[in-house]
Amino acid sequence: MEQSTTVIDIDFGMSQLSGNEKLLFTLLGKFTDEYQSTDTELQALVEKGEFDEAYSLVHTLKGVTGNLGLFALHNASKPVESSIRNDKRIPDDFAQFANCLHDTITAVKALTAAPSEQASTGSNTENESAAAQQAKKQLLTALKASEFISQDRLDTWLDTIGFDNAKRTAIVDAVDELDYEQAIEKLESN
Repeated sequence: MEQSTTVIDIDFGMSQLSGNEKLLFTLLGKFTDEYQSTDTELQALVEKGEFDEAYSLVHTLKGVTGNLGLFALHNASKPVESSIRNDKRIPDDFAQFANCLHDTITAVKALTAAPSEQASTGSNTENESAAAQQAKKQLLTALKASEFISQDRLDTWLDTIGFDNAKRTAIVDAVDELDYEQAIEKLESN
């Protein structure tokens, strides 16, 4: 089974919380507060021989990230969890986990900061919204992988991106006709 490299899957996170976007953003904010220094905490726990605590920390991180749709970090946590549990040490590729953790924290902070920044600047352009950028990236990934895209999922992405009606209609028509190359072209055009 191929492991997802999606940093934030907003659709999945929303589905886990019955579509409650406010709760998702609250939990994502708490996630960054709680786990931003997990890499250094894990190293310190292992150095002190506190393997049960280290295992518990990475196991909890793995569960939280899986439930919030932070799939790249969820998958990067698995070998760390296994190494701590089975080998009582930090794995050799721990730097990859640490980089993924920091990339995820950065992406979550950008996403959760976007609504308040837009309100304070009065700006709603698609280029300034981290949520819109994430939705566009997810739609492009699905199109390039020739995945089936349900109408609800497509509508959610397009609502988040905020295209004008003409561009939105062109993308919807292309997806409906399974002309994903045309949809990609429309999505990537300015």
